[in-house]
Amino acid sequence: MVGRHGGQWPGPRVSEALRRGRGDLQAGYRTLVFDDARSSGSTLVDLDGNEFLDLFSSFGLGALGYQHPALVEAASSDAHVRAAANPTSTPFLTTTDWLDFVDDVVAHYAPRGMSQAFFVDSGGEGVDQALKAAYLRHGERTRVAAGQDPSPLAHPDRWAGWLANAGSPAVVLSFEGAFHGRGLGPLSATRSRPMHKADQPAFPWPVAPFPALRWPLERHADENERATEASLAAVDRVLGTSEVAAVIVEPIQSEGGDRHAAPAFFQGLRRLTAAAGVSLIVDEVQTGVGLTGELWATDGLDLPSPPDFVCFGKKMQLGGFFCAADASITRFGRLYQTRNGDRARAILARATLETIARDGLLAKARRLGATFLSGLVALGERFPGLVTEPRGRGLALAFDLPDTALRDAFNRGTLRRGVFTTYCGPRTVRLRPHLILTESEIDQALAVFHDTLTELACAT
Repeated sequence: MVGRHGGQWPGPRVSEALRRGRGDLQAGYRTLVFDDARSSGSTLVDLDGNEFLDLFSSFGLGALGYQHPALVEAASSDAHVRAAANPTSTPFLTTTDWLDFVDDVVAHYAPRGMSQAFFVDSGGEGVDQALKAAYLRHGERTRVAAGQDPSPLAHPDRWAGWLANAGSPAVVLSFEGAFHGRGLGPLSATRSRPMHKADQPAFPWPVAPFPALRWPLERHADENERATEASLAAVDRVLGTSEVAAVIVEPIQSEGGDRHAAPAFFQGLRRLTAAAGVSLIVDEVQTGVGLTGELWATDGLDLPSPPDFVCFGKKMQLGGFFCAADASITRFGRLYQTRNGDRARAILARATLETIARDGLLAKARRLGATFLSGLVALGERFPGLVTEPRGRGLALAFDLPDTALRDAFNRGTLRRGVFTTYCGPRTVRLRPHLILTESEIDQALAVFHDTLTELACAT
């Protein structure tokens, strides 16, 4: 196997490194061991000197590539050193740096209509906490509607039931193909692969069909419209027959196969949930912080009113959620974690957001995403038996191959030629470039894709 430097891949140093770290329960997944000192931009350099164009970005974790000067400067600052060396429980004890960060993020970088934020360490935790917040909101609303005190502390007659895990009878509605995390709360709303849920307990929550768009859109307009209407009708039935605390949805079902839905679907979903008094949670762990050419994909959906919660993670450097003012939780202890925001990660988050704004990376993601997508469409025309339904929004790009085996063979072939692609769903190639991607790197990727597809076409 030959990497872009022309050396053997995996080379002797990578092969030896892959035999180490076996105490890590996830060591079996590892594909590459890279030299993070020599890697830069969108280029990964492995221990043997082979170079790879990174269209994986660690499942979308990366925003600015490797060794970005803004992040290196932020990580080298005295403020970052102090924040890393002095962990704090931010609700009780913090610094002015943290207060500046929260004020700045909420004022300048939050999704439209969001005025507060809740910070944890990862996207999955953020989804879990948003689900909890939606349930707390639902409980308080239910008591107010019944003419009761909204605080659970005012109802000691119910404490025994709550402590005995009687919990809430309300449910959360999610969608076929969804992925919201692997914690036991988010896992109950995850629908992407049986493997995620096998042997795990789950809440008996309802599911509705996701109106995944067929591509090209102009060829499938009627079919897509019918799917949207059917999905919204299914949601309406659940809202009319169940006590629902929240509906949770991804702007793009990333893990489920990079499946998009029409803006009309999300607009209808917002109308239905608002009319029913049900919280709408938008999971932007994958799509947030610029990937789609908007800082938040939600802002590009033209919703009739903002969602109640927008979850974040990955590129944001921290996890958590934004919420509208009337969705906030004010009673102490109802929503709380010890750290509630890593001050060191916050410094990197702020540097990331400021760089995206300063360097015009949102407009660049829209422009280069369109260029990349047109190249994928051309590959579909050149290899119609292999490449189907190229699709994308900004730099959230994907296409399908006929089956899992061919998809995996494609990813192996591109890696062998020096381009690191990834997967989702049963047969989808998922591309997650860094926001600093260049036109020449798109040309490089498309050339490698062409050669790999030619090899596959000859073998099938």
